[in-house]
Amino acid sequence: MTTTRVRPLRADVREQIVAAAGEEFAERGYAGTSVAQVAARAGFTKGAVYSNFGGKPELFAAAMQAYFTEAVVGAFADALGAAAAVTDRPPARAMAHALAENVLLGERWPTLLGEFRSVVAAEPALRDLYSDLRVAQRAQLVEALRRAGEQVALRPDLDLEVAATLLLTCVHGLSVERLAAPDAIPTALVEGLFAHVLEGILA
Repeated sequence: MTTTRVRPLRADVREQIVAAAGEEFAERGYAGTSVAQVAARAGFTKGAVYSNFGGKPELFAAAMQAYFTEAVVGAFADALGAAAAVTDRPPARAMAHALAENVLLGERWPTLLGEFRSVVAAEPALRDLYSDLRVAQRAQLVEALRRAGEQVALRPDLDLEVAATLLLTCVHGLSVERLAAPDAIPTALVEGLFAHVLEGILA
């Protein structure tokens, strides 16, 4: 009896490679990760990785975007839910508490982004890739803020691009500082900072 081997869908291959890349980068850092290691972890050939992503920088950008969507945008959505559900404190405070609890989990990705930024600084050809990554992340937060307006009132004159950039900067900066010196950036301080930012966003 002849069995027909089912070829995996390209989207499924990409998803598995990105997941494996995320694990490798998180464990080994950008410099310590190779395409061969990612391919082996995903169970594909190096050729499969290159045909889907072009090289390690593109692979990193895809893995970084996947992390951002799950961790940061997901945390913001959870914070919105908390703000909508809590009645004993202002929405900005409820959101700030949820963000402080969920965003700063000691993940290595903010530091990895800094490592990649150093690579970009030395290789100008990668600047467009880095720029596209950051623009995409900002666009995700803009959309998250737009959806937030359906649950909590936003300031009528709010510039969503500015607000998203401010939130993105806060999340990245605080995560890096917290990872490097957790005692210097206690959770209460993070929560207070988020609250000040959100009070300028919410009506």
